[in-house]
Parts: sequence; structure tokens; C-alpha cells
Amino acid sequence: MTQRTGLASTIVSGVLFGTSVPVIKLGLGVIPPFFFATLRFLVASAVVVFVLGRRGWVKRELYRSKLLWAIGVLNTVGYAMQFEGQFLTTSSDAALIIGSAALMIPVIARLRGKEKLVWRRSLGVLLGFAGTSLVVAGRGLELGGGQVTGDFLILGTAVTIALIFVFSKDLVEVRGSPAVTGGLLITTATLLLPFTTLDLGRPISLGPDAWFYVLFLAVFSTVGSYYFFTKGLETISATVSSIILPIEVVVSVVLSVMIFRDSFSLLSGTGAALIIVGVAMVSLS
Repeated sequence: MTQRTGLASTIVSGVLFGTSVPVIKLGLGVIPPFFFATLRFLVASAVVVFVLGRRGWVKRELYRSKLLWAIGVLNTVGYAMQFEGQFLTTSSDAALIIGSAALMIPVIARLRGKEKLVWRRSLGVLLGFAGTSLVVAGRGLELGGGQVTGDFLILGTAVTIALIFVFSKDLVEVRGSPAVTGGLLITTATLLLPFTTLDLGRPISLGPDAWFYVLFLAVFSTVGSYYFFTKGLETISATVSSIILPIEVVVSVVLSVMIFRDSFSLLSGTGAALIIVGVAMVSLS
């Protein structure tokens, strides 16, 4: 696969990931967060095992890899924080803060000695983190403490995403993208199961709308997006692959504004602009 094909796969992944943030917000109206996240990955894992298993998506020897389980733990914690965080914050805020993961990826890669941190990326990191601070502060002033708690949970998700980008690269190079995608989804589904006990006592409604949200997230925003993401990692670096994040941010924010009529104050709007500029500078430099 050429680098151009890898970049195209990453762009497709960014669009698919971008649809997940507003759909999660819609689903949280009828399904508790931890149960919702677990259903998403259980259904995605079922697709992997029963539909894609014979196409190289399930390799039993891979589950002896400590790195796979470490990435699975990161993914599990990240999604637990994201679903609970989105229950408390707006869809557009979640998209913007998740996008800040792109600012962390080159820093982590530089600390590992994998890539250089050039001046444009450094400036992008500073602008993006300044923007993240403005979004969190601005929303806190507008909507109160619950919003800030949700924003910080989403920021924790961004940290796990950055770590997954960097460490998945090593595993994909050795094992291939289908097997790593399948392994990541199955380990995440397994590790999410205990979190469902935190939703005991919360109201739940599993009507047709709820199952639509679960199936959409499982098939398109999970199996599809993770497949194209890991496919891209076969030929491009972790930092280049972070172009997925500005695409995800734009798609998520546009859909959030259209669906939820999310609005921005001068402070949070300035922060949003700085995040998008910073993420673009990091990903495209």
C-alpha cells in the first residue's frame, strides 16, 4: 500500500470517527453512558468475530501480546471517560477537546525519539492547548461545574487517544491492520463489561432509536473507522495520521451545531478557532 492510499484511509477514518460524537450524544438521551459504550463494542466485536473473523481480523496468538492489552486498557479508560463526559458536556465541546489529542501525539513521539518536533508543530501545540484552556474556561463560565467536569473527562480521553496513536503504530507494523483492529475492539469490549455496574439504577430505554445509535456506532464509527485508521498506520507515521483529528473535529462540530444548535461565546469560540488552527498546523506540517 502506498503512502497516498494510507493518507486516504486516514481521511475516511476521520470522517467516520467524526460522526460518532453527535451520535453518542443522541444515544445518551436513552442509554446510560457505560452501558452504551459496552453495547457499542460488544456489537462491533460480534461483527469482527462472526463476519470478519475469516478475513484475518481474529488471530488468537495476538491476544498473548501485552502491548495489545495495554492499548486495550487505554482504549477502555478513554471510552469510559468519553461517554460519561459527553453525558455532562456539549457535543461540540467534546469534539474540540478530543481533537487536542493531535497536539499531544508529536510530543509523545518526540519523547520516544520517533519523530522530530519542528517549530511549526511546536507552535501548533501551544496554540491548540491555549484554545483548549479557553474552551474549558469559557464553557465553565457559561454552564457551570458539571460542564467543566465533563470537559476534563473528555480531555482525559484525548490523552488516551494520543497514546493509542503512538503505540498502535508499533503493533500494526508487526501484526497488520485487520488483526490489530479486531484485537483492539474485542479487548475493549471485554474490559468495558465491569463498567456497566456503574450504571445500575440509571434509567434505560432500548427502543428502535437506541438500537439504531448502537448499530451505527458499532458498524460505521467503530469497525469502519478503526479499520481505516490502522490501515493508514501501515504506511504513514503516527504524527501524519493525526490528520484524522482535524477532520474529525470539523465533521463533529458541524454536525453538532446542526443537530443540537450548539453555540459559542466569544471566549469559547476563540478557543475553538485556536484548537482547529493548532491541530491543523500539527497534522499538516
